[in-house]
Amino acid sequence: MRFWNFLMILTIMFFVAAGCSKNKVMTLEDYAKIESEMDYVDPDIDTDRTKAVTAKYGYTFDQYKEFYDKVQKDPELREKLGEGTLKKQKASDK
Repeated sequence: MRFWNFLMILTIMFFVAAGCSKNKVMTLEDYAKIESEMDYVDPDIDTDRTKAVTAKYGYTFDQYKEFYDKVQKDPELREKLGEGTLKKQKASDK
């Protein structure tokens, strides 16, 4: 009986640890929030500050840099980012 209890607790601990270790996937909205908080466009200009801002939102510098490169290469993502920014500006004007 003790062996089965121990095995069950060990299994539960494994699944909890595996579930908590997954990285979040950055969305365009999260990217826009991070970008708006920084005064510069390129994340390599001030990596320490970029790391601090991305950590605030639960991401790593590498995740942000990867998404930044993806946005720079994809015109559709840049267009969606611009549309989202424009909607925020119009909403704040009212």
